[in-house]
Formats: sequence, C-alpha cells, structure tokens
Amino acid sequence: MHIAFLNSIEKETYGGMEEWIRLAAVGLANRGHRVTLIGRKDSYYLNRAGKPFENIETLELDISGDFNPATIAQIKSYLAKQNVDVITVNFNKDVRLGGLAARFNRATKVVWSVGLNITKDNFIHKLLTPKLVDKVIVPSQSLKNEITALGYIEKDITEVIPISIENIRFDSTKEKSRQYLVEKYNLKHDAIIAVTSGRFVEQKGHEFLIEAASEIIKRFPQVRFLLLGDGPKEKYLKELINKRKFDEYFIFAGMLDNINSELFGADIMIHPSRFEPFGIAVLEGMRAGLPIVASRIGGIPEVVKESYNAVLVEACRPELLAEGVTSILSDKGNMNSLGNNSRKRFEEYFQMDKMIDRLELLYQSVLQNRVAGN
Repeated sequence: MHIAFLNSIEKETYGGMEEWIRLAAVGLANRGHRVTLIGRKDSYYLNRAGKPFENIETLELDISGDFNPATIAQIKSYLAKQNVDVITVNFNKDVRLGGLAARFNRATKVVWSVGLNITKDNFIHKLLTPKLVDKVIVPSQSLKNEITALGYIEKDITEVIPISIENIRFDSTKEKSRQYLVEKYNLKHDAIIAVTSGRFVEQKGHEFLIEAASEIIKRFPQVRFLLLGDGPKEKYLKELINKRKFDEYFIFAGMLDNINSELFGADIMIHPSRFEPFGIAVLEGMRAGLPIVASRIGGIPEVVKESYNAVLVEACRPELLAEGVTSILSDKGNMNSLGNNSRKRFEEYFQMDKMIDRLELLYQSVLQNRVAGN
C-alpha cells in the first residue's frame, strides 16, 4: 500500500499526534509499505518525523486556508501521480484539504486520525466531514464517545486503536542514566527526580503541579521536578515558579530529540493534565518503568491500571496531586512495585507491533470497500 499522512501543524510545533504519525510511518515503512508525510515546508514535524528516515518520503507544501484550491490541487496531483491508496488526515483543515483532494482524485480513500476532540457542532462540519472521510481512528474509547456524541461521525466507522511505541530497553543501566542526569542538571545524588513530559499549553495543567509542589517539597525537600518540552506557556510557568520561590526545585530541560536518559533516570512521572484523550507521555513513562501519578480523565484510565502501576487523581486538584505523589514517595517498596508493573503493562499491551497490525487491517478494510465500489 501507499499511505500518506497529511498534517498542517505549524512549523515550530510538535506534539503527541505528530509523534503518533512518526511511529505509524516508521512501523508501516518497515513492513514494506510506501509512506509519505505531507506537511508545511521547513516544519519541525517533517524534519523530525519524516526526513531522518530513508524509507519515508516527504512532500512540503505552502498550506494556508482550509479550502485553498492551489493546495488541494497540489495534493490531488500527488495522490494521482503517486498512486496513493489512503491519505490519513489530522486536523479539521486536513480533513478538508486532503479529503477534497482525495474525492477529486476518486481513487484515494481517507482515514481521519483524531487525537483530540476537535469536532465542531456547526453546519459545515456536519455537512462535509461525513462526505470526506471513510474511516476514523481514535486512541481511546473515551475519545470515541466524545467525537461521536454530536451524531455526524458514525460509531461504526470509528475504530479504537491504542497508541503504541517502540519497545526499547535503554542501553544503559538505571544507575548510569541517573548519574547522567545528576551531572547534566547539577543535582545532588540523593535527589528524587520527578519527570513531567508535555508541551507547555493549557491542556497539560503544569500550573497544578507547581501548586502541588509546596506540599511535596515540604515532605520531600530533595525532590526536583524535571519538565520536558516547550510551548507558549513557558514564560508564565517560570514566572509562577519564581513567584513561589521554587526556582531551585524546577528544571526546564527544553524540547529534546531524545528523552530516554531523562525518563530512564527519573524516579516518578507526574502527568497533571486538564484533559487527555490518550497520553503518549504516560506510555513513555511506563516503558521506562516509572510509577505514574496522573489525572483520572479521558483515555488515561485506559492506558494505566489504577493501583497496579499508577495513582490517579481528580484533574485540576493540586492538593490531590500532591497527596498522590507523596503517597508513592513515602513507600519505597510500593514505588518499586508500581514501576515494575508499568514496564510489564507496557510490554503486554502497548508494543508497536500491536498498533501496526491493527493499522494494516484498518487500511486493508478501507481498500476492500474501494474495490467493492463503496
């Protein structure tokens, strides 16, 4: 099959769905499928998810409006000339640009991969979306319930395929990873490293962690909060930390191309999101064998198993977040058990091959419908 992924994310932005596309593209290409990533010219998305891999092609576009005829014509031309079987679209803009291009081409099917509830209750969405997509992928049952609630996206074309990631075992021991972090971030050897991974945006709820830090630090003054990522709220979060005089406790690591050392060398993962359709960051923490403290929202209860490898708390409640973190840090034996169980759960349910198997079946079913004339 020739499978294309269209993502109009802004040039400097890279989030969970862009990482999902990278994972899916690599997995499908490694199985012999032809894969093309389509995005904005000079975008971080294409530079990270596509260009480093010899078996993945990229198509750079100047993307503007949702119905830009020039962009639609470029996509249609590529779909036709390169015999693209399926185009997987991301944002609402992509549904319209890629969906219209595929409908004009007639031979290409459209799969909408929804990582966040971006459905809109208006006439244009209700009219166009059902006509432009053949299948919908969501990472959790929770998100499926949300996007089908308005009625114009049918449940029977919406399939839950949990996100999976590469099964790596970091080529270093836990002790070496930890020593690397101690030296890199100038930490004391008895530091408790609490990692939080995610863009600095409203969704991720970093301010609740900052509020919770007061109680956590009171109980465990050796704790250091390692924040992985970047985003528009970074300045605000730094100001909030400074106002509370927590500067020595928080470390901004930035957007790293490889976070394996940071995760494998940490002691605990904290994920305080306001809403979360799935949570790739949580999955990465599980792969690293970390106990998880996270909000009990969206798809997170489908990713972790409460009391087995995670403590879940009500979202937007910093006092409960602090209680969850301190409960784990207070019991070393339970902390180790939760971490070991995280790795076990990851290996059992979220390895890459499982996701790629299901994606292949979904694409094949869409193409069978094409052959049947549907």
